[in-house]
Amino acid sequence: MSEEENNTQEQTVTESNESPANQAPTPEQALNTLAAAARQARLTYEEHAAVDGCARVLAELVSPQTS
Repeated sequence: MSEEENNTQEQTVTESNESPANQAPTPEQALNTLAAAARQARLTYEEHAAVDGCARVLAELVSPQTS
């Protein structure tokens, strides 16, 4: 597992601990949680690569745009 993946998982855990259980996650928190779960799933290399690619595309869509 790369350092970037570890940082993302740590960030996801931190973010999920900060939000109350009765409050819906932000789109970015939801994406990070799903991506972390997919990384832990038993998938082939190609499937993991596809999930990571999808997560990057979706992250660009839900991230605040910087000008």
